[in-house]
Amino acid sequence: MTAVAAEPCGVTLEQAWREWLDERFSEPDKARTRRQYELTMRRVSAHLGAGDRDVATVTGHEYFKALRALWGTRKPATWNTNRATLGSFLKWVRDFAAYAEVRLPARCTSKEIRADRTKAVDREDLDVLWEPDAAALRERTLWRCMYESSSRADALLSLDVTDVELDRRRARVRIKGGDTAWLHFGEQGTRLLREYIGARTTGPVFLTDSRPWNWRDRERSDRGPGDRCRLSYNRAEEVFKKRTAELGFHRDGLAFDFLTLHQLRHSRLSHLAEDGVDTPVLQAISNHKDPRTLHRNYTKVSSRTVARTMADADRREAERHRKKTRRRPVQPRPRTRAARLTSRRLRR
Repeated sequence: MTAVAAEPCGVTLEQAWREWLDERFSEPDKARTRRQYELTMRRVSAHLGAGDRDVATVTGHEYFKALRALWGTRKPATWNTNRATLGSFLKWVRDFAAYAEVRLPARCTSKEIRADRTKAVDREDLDVLWEPDAAALRERTLWRCMYESSSRADALLSLDVTDVELDRRRARVRIKGGDTAWLHFGEQGTRLLREYIGARTTGPVFLTDSRPWNWRDRERSDRGPGDRCRLSYNRAEEVFKKRTAELGFHRDGLAFDFLTLHQLRHSRLSHLAEDGVDTPVLQAISNHKDPRTLHRNYTKVSSRTVARTMADADRREAERHRKKTRRRPVQPRPRTRAARLTSRRLRR
């Protein structure tokens, strides 16, 4: 059903989606998600020219046309994300605010996403990231801690110094969904954290190099010593992509432009699965609630491991064949009557 309400409800489209965001994303830990949703609604409103239009007068077909114009040629994941955002907003308009009975058309469906099974990077390729001259101390600390804890970048960047227990190699953090959990680090990550934090006792763990342009708009909890603030996800991702491109990373012999921070999480969980770590332990490390999501999206064995396994299988098969050949008894040749008579004359 895509028909509009019979009469305007007196609320503009911009007022409606701002009210929706205020109700759904009032918690501080949802600020980044709110920014993404707000960006989608801003672009849709601007495309429709409907910022001042009554929300009840905008049809589902108009929303669908805006989606196709803005994200119709983008990747399926991008289309699905923005479609889901708009669908969530319209559900709120219908069921909670009761402004209008408007829905997306039935043909506005999600697109199939082809799984990428090459996100896990081989251990040997990642070794260059841990070298002292690979990047600055802040970046190496963030990368190594993210890899060892298999954490999302958002969780690590939200850490404060008071959340970190260096003696126990762990940190208390709020994860996706609002739950609180422990992140565990290895020896190298803990050493880098100790060196990077230094004598600081309060404030964010990961800080900007200088005063950001929106310093005055930042929350007090995001400010560190001097004019520095908490490092943002966008800046951390930008630096990571640029540095990995400069290092000339390659995957299975094929050059590619850059890695993403999230691939460190993919890689760590895949490496742990290759080492035989059980699913409950993987869930505890990655903070996944559903093991199906863990194995479907993260624990992908790398091609180098597959090649190594196949080579080991070939060596075992060749060794088995050699042992079988050595143990095979020598079969006596059948002797004819002429051969027996000849051997008797030689003995005489």
